[in-house]
Amino acid sequence: MKREQPKGKNNLTREDFMRFHRIGKVDVDPSGYNAFSKAALRGVRYQKENPDLVFSRMEKQLGLHSSGGGRRVSMRLIMAAAASVAILISVGYLAFFQGTAVSGEDMYRTHFTAISYVDDDVKRGTRTQVKSTEDIKTKAILAYTEGNYAQAEGLFQLYLSQADPQDRIARFFYGITLLDQGKLKPAISIFEDTRNNPPKAGLQRSATFYLALAHIRQEQHDKVLPLLQSLADREDRYGRKAVEILSDYGL
Repeated sequence: MKREQPKGKNNLTREDFMRFHRIGKVDVDPSGYNAFSKAALRGVRYQKENPDLVFSRMEKQLGLHSSGGGRRVSMRLIMAAAASVAILISVGYLAFFQGTAVSGEDMYRTHFTAISYVDDDVKRGTRTQVKSTEDIKTKAILAYTEGNYAQAEGLFQLYLSQADPQDRIARFFYGITLLDQGKLKPAISIFEDTRNNPPKAGLQRSATFYLALAHIRQEQHDKVLPLLQSLADREDRYGRKAVEILSDYGL
């Protein structure tokens, strides 16, 4: 008598993954799948390359071949074999599964959220009304608060170059505007500096999170994992976001 497969231990098959990719959504309850398959289901939205080609390449690399009769090769079998040769160690399941097809831009857009500007003059969650006579910094903060990052970038740059180059809190938020504008190299430099020498203790975790997002957007997935792992051990906004992103990597 055939043993019934335990509930919640179903394997995602090649055919099912390809169908989800084709229709652009997952139309099943993920709770019925094992951990490997759940990770694959979460990765459907990031899969840009033809999944049939990806599977064929993976099977060739791992020495897995479908036998006669159209045997369905499961995601669990593929990922178990991959793990056995240490392919997944550094960057996680999705980066291996898709190679360069992991869309850092999509992941960035999914997980980017801007934190409120907080200093001695502006309280969290408030929107200060600015008069034409008020200073450049206040205008920069308002533009940032309104989500106008292009304008905020220019105003923060002007403030830091002309008014107070030593304002490292303003510089951190300037880094966020650079990140949003896709100016990743200077943004990374700012986040690394803030992380290593935070002007306020609370900004260390913030800088770590945005540094991870910058590396994601730059497709440097190998640098993301240790940053996210350093955040995931705490139950705050950054810990929760780190867990979400790690989950999207299948970890």
